[in-house]
Amino acid sequence: MALTEEQLLTQLESQTIPCADLLEQFDTLCADGKDIRAIEWAELLKDTLIDRKILDEAVAAYEWLALRQGTSPAIAQKELLHILSTSRKEQKFIEPAFEKASSTEEAFSRLRHLRAMKKDMLCYNKTWGFGIIKRVDPFYQKVEVAFEKKGDHELAFSYAAAALEVLTDGHLMAIRHNKPEEFIQMMNENPAEIIRITLRSYGPLSLNLIQDHLVPDLLATEADWKKFWDAARKDLKNDPLIEIPSKRTDPLRLRRKAKAYDQVWFEKFKNKRDMPAVFQGLEEILAQKFQTLEPYMKEAVANRLAFAVKGGSLNQPGWIAQALVYAEQLGVEPEGVDCVAELTKLAQRDNLPALLEELPARFMQAFINRLFTASETARSFLLRRLPEFGTTALNETVDALIRNGAETELAEQIRDTVRRRACSPALLLWILRNEERSASWQLTNKADLAFQTIELIEQEHGGAALRAQNQLREQIEDADSLKSILAAMSDSQRRDFMRRISESPAWSKLDRQSLQAKVIKLCPDLHEIVLRKTNAAPKEKPQRITSKRSYQARKDHFEHIIKKEIPENSKEIELARSYGDLRENSEFKFAKEKQRLLGQQAEELQKALDEVKPTDFKDFPCDVAGIAAGVELVYADGSRETYYILGEWDQDEVLHIISSQTGMAQALTGAKAGDRVKVPTASGEAVEAAVAAVIPLSEDIKNWLNG
Repeated sequence: MALTEEQLLTQLESQTIPCADLLEQFDTLCADGKDIRAIEWAELLKDTLIDRKILDEAVAAYEWLALRQGTSPAIAQKELLHILSTSRKEQKFIEPAFEKASSTEEAFSRLRHLRAMKKDMLCYNKTWGFGIIKRVDPFYQKVEVAFEKKGDHELAFSYAAAALEVLTDGHLMAIRHNKPEEFIQMMNENPAEIIRITLRSYGPLSLNLIQDHLVPDLLATEADWKKFWDAARKDLKNDPLIEIPSKRTDPLRLRRKAKAYDQVWFEKFKNKRDMPAVFQGLEEILAQKFQTLEPYMKEAVANRLAFAVKGGSLNQPGWIAQALVYAEQLGVEPEGVDCVAELTKLAQRDNLPALLEELPARFMQAFINRLFTASETARSFLLRRLPEFGTTALNETVDALIRNGAETELAEQIRDTVRRRACSPALLLWILRNEERSASWQLTNKADLAFQTIELIEQEHGGAALRAQNQLREQIEDADSLKSILAAMSDSQRRDFMRRISESPAWSKLDRQSLQAKVIKLCPDLHEIVLRKTNAAPKEKPQRITSKRSYQARKDHFEHIIKKEIPENSKEIELARSYGDLRENSEFKFAKEKQRLLGQQAEELQKALDEVKPTDFKDFPCDVAGIAAGVELVYADGSRETYYILGEWDQDEVLHIISSQTGMAQALTGAKAGDRVKVPTASGEAVEAAVAAVIPLSEDIKNWLNG
């Protein structure tokens, strides 16, 4: 029943005026189109509250009026000063609340926030962290807070209104402060509940932001966080009230009610075209642990599995791998897909090792198992390609081969690889870490493995191979491992081993000395080898140089790719993806291929910029032909040519500048005036010429260098 004027007057005369109830009634009047009456009655309510000095309710009534009438912040501020004129203390909150507010609504929100702050309340600030309010000082318009990590600090009202959060008892930081023992127990025993409390405290958050809230305040290291999240995720993925996104950058959310996996849900799932969303849906279906899938469920799952496989054929083999794992786990084959044929093709792909490393850890073992059992062809490919795999993929593959009765074939394959000295860092690391099995397979002796280890440490590796290489280095530098290696060697092998360490470029000077000291401690007689090498000059790689001009041009090209071409390509990919079916989407294929080429080009440029050093070529000698010198040549027919040799990336046909890496520059390097040299020609043949003179760089060349 609508509020009548008589009822309103009765309530205004009562001992306790129900302000909140009346404002709700005014909202109802406005919804019925009676705005004028509602505003008139709200004015009457406000004036009555002011007369009776019920200030909190008076402010609330005026807030309703100001927002309903669209009052500007400046006018609202003046009216509030009038309403609170009987309390200088309360007036002190108004100006800071309105000072930086972008709207009247925000200003009232900040005012409520400031007026609610009281001594001993728990609070939080993004910059200063957790704290306890020690004092609210209206006169100086400041809040004094004892922050947990920063100590006592005063915040101006204008800053506190926007940046200081007052915590409820259920907030993560409040629970930690009020119930520390229970909180620690929950962190250890129920990490999933900590995640729920975090979401209730801060709202939807991405995994990275959740990590920021917990590390390092509650979890000391990245490793602690990973262990904590792995445990929490196991529980959360079965919680129907938690929404875990497929992308790490998307937020986790608390649902108000559990999601219903009914026919409507499966129909929506069948129409999903974003691949991460498809895989997230498959993950949710697995989490429900259906005893049997209804026909409509199987149809939707088979359809989306086929979509993933066919979409993966466009240079996304990881999609195919994940889809085939989900197919096995759910007991549903992709619609119209020959799974054995797809698995065999994956086993034969050149990028299979990279594919395995990119798969999530929980998928890798399941995929390798399915790959192994797919066909004899896939099985033989797995065996032959062991040296190409990273550490994790290699370990999983070896376990799968042994588990499925292929240990004899595996041993023979590894024996042959060791015999040919073709081990990868990951494979050799596996051999060294599995001594008993390696010995039973009669792979080779420890001495030979030690020399192969040094060879692999000396090579350049990247990615997963680099990680395995570093672990090999740790293995050979370990004192117990060294003792076992040296005990297995003959005297001559030990001396060769010490020589290899002393001459190897794989260790820095300090690391080499440390390793030599460990060897000498075990075999003191090897000290003489170190003494012999002490005075030997180390061999250094020739320095790679180029002009500052050419270096800057290459650097500008690199930055153009990183800052312009790659971002533009990302937009092209998203646009092409929106065109629909990726199987027939040529724009998507071209954009993805361009992405690969740009990434490769950027990587090569970055490596080159790290290795090549810029120079101005000042003080370079020019007594013989070489970098920073000109060479005048005279051919048999009397014709003459002059070349100026500069750095790797320098070239100008008009000025006769040639790179130090060209065949001509290398043929001339070291020659003096009067020498006869054989130089290459455009036809590819070499002809003889006389060096008439070796000259310094001309002014034109110097101007080019400074241009």
